[in-house]
Amino acid sequence: MLILNGILAFIAIRNVGVESQLEIRSKYRWGQLVVAGLLVIWGAGTTGGLTNFGDLLFWSLFMLINIMMGTGGVATHKLVLPGAWFRRTIKFEEITGIEIAAIPTIPSIEKKTRVIVKFILNSHREISLVFNGTVTTVQAALQAKFGQRVAIEISKFE
Repeated sequence: MLILNGILAFIAIRNVGVESQLEIRSKYRWGQLVVAGLLVIWGAGTTGGLTNFGDLLFWSLFMLINIMMGTGGVATHKLVLPGAWFRRTIKFEEITGIEIAAIPTIPSIEKKTRVIVKFILNSHREISLVFNGTVTTVQAALQAKFGQRVAIEISKFE
């Protein structure tokens, strides 16, 4: 259990370092937290509860890492993807295009505006992240990060 706690502590510290570099945060993915909560409840229940410090440390680190998995965004020189134990990053040099589309909302229910941003890689892979803000504010923030090197396109949400 000590080795496993050490590995989880290393992952948590590494992910905190990567996450602290985020300058433009994407919308949090709540599904990560729900799954983590269910796994902690199940895991702690099947092992007889949190009977010692090692168990408490393991489940605390496990929950912390899963909470951190819900965040992603744009850091100084890379795109940070949510949803992985080891934070996956993509260097700006691999991004060849960006498409931004507003997500339609019902004004009476939701006041916030959200946009979906599709990052197109040179391998023709597409990565989508959701950001809070208007199309123009997100476009301006991304243009400031990427400059003229990457074309940013505005499209309709489909």
